[in-house]
Amino acid sequence: MKCRSCLTIALVLVLGAASGFAADLQPLLGAKGELLLEEKFDAASLPQGWSVKNGNVRVAEGALHASQNKEAGRLCLFNCDQPLQDAAIQIDFKFDGARGINVSANPALGESKKRGHLYSVMITPNMWRITEHNDKADRKSDSKTLVSAAERFETGRWYTLLLETKGDNIVAQIDGKQPLRAAGQDFHVKKPGIEFRVIGPTGAEMTFDNLRVWELK
Repeated sequence: MKCRSCLTIALVLVLGAASGFAADLQPLLGAKGELLLEEKFDAASLPQGWSVKNGNVRVAEGALHASQNKEAGRLCLFNCDQPLQDAAIQIDFKFDGARGINVSANPALGESKKRGHLYSVMITPNMWRITEHNDKADRKSDSKTLVSAAERFETGRWYTLLLETKGDNIVAQIDGKQPLRAAGQDFHVKKPGIEFRVIGPTGAEMTFDNLRVWELK
């Protein structure tokens, strides 16, 4: 009976990894409040409120696929409009040949004198980190890595990222990994949405699914 139970659990984990099964991650900075956004990418096109600035982004087989564009020669860049402040952002992701992803937030108009990203979480097959970005209005400012860790993220396997922001603190969780924690003096401001980047090579994809955003109490 004990062996049969172990086999059942192992089978659930394997099937979950193959099908985009979302891990049950709970916030460390607070509690999930109102659900602000849920997107399963079940339609045939990008949902309303999503825009592509660069690269190839498509919805197929119940997931969002993104890759760098050869003609543009730059990172794939797209974003989701969803006003938030203290919030928990959860999304499943899978490496399908791409070298990395970047999830970031900008200050809403009038919220800060800073121009550009507030912070970002970058994930590659061999590491992940939280960066506080430079102020594009100040040529003397520099981006700086606040925290990083060597970790392995396998190609073809689904992972779940939970990115929390509350006040000036942020926490990034990924199932099975030690959480990353950081803080910055401008992180508390209102944000207009979520921005995503996918790093090449050209045509190599990242796959995303099950985006949810909660107010964080």
